[in-house]
Amino acid sequence: MITAKRGATVTQTLKVSVLPGFHVNSDKPKDEYLIPLKLTWTGGPLEATSTAYPKPEEIKVGGQDLVVFTGSFDIRTEFKVPANAAAGSTTMTGKLRYQACNSDMCFRPASVEVRLPVSIE
Repeated sequence: MITAKRGATVTQTLKVSVLPGFHVNSDKPKDEYLIPLKLTWTGGPLEATSTAYPKPEEIKVGGQDLVVFTGSFDIRTEFKVPANAAAGSTTMTGKLRYQACNSDMCFRPASVEVRLPVSIE
């Protein structure tokens, strides 16, 4: 849970883990046909003003150079809290879209729902 004061800015960190032997494309893959990792916030009283992804790593798979995320990493989102936001507990909802791959193949793109409990003061 994060605590947010009306009229302020607050940062939330989403911890992501990719299973060993797999990778996900970075938020800015080298080729347009690759599905980027993307966190979007769709519901709740806060306004997402920026999302910061970690520095990706470069790997070679089947003769192709890729920029990917592996292991555990953080995605940080900065939220603006409206001055007129209602005080109390609420939830921000979002989606993390990704495409998982291993050294042999890529799987269908998928999305995971993200729920962030928020206490507005």
